[in-house]
Amino acid sequence: MDSGWSKIYALVKRIPKGRIVTYGQLARATRLRGGARAAGHAMAACPRGQAVPWHRVVAAGGRIA
Repeated sequence: MDSGWSKIYALVKRIPKGRIVTYGQLARATRLRGGARAAGHAMAACPRGQAVPWHRVVAAGGRIA
């Protein structure tokens, strides 16, 4: 697992219930190289059993990608 991705997962775990963030917001907040696309790759590779609420991260238009 990439260290940048660890930051992504830690931040996603802090998103409150009922709230969402975009892949771009996630990338900017963690200064992830590659932007929203890299954040998407990180979420796609999200390890099972880590309790990461992946469903709270959406595409820019607010849709699940």
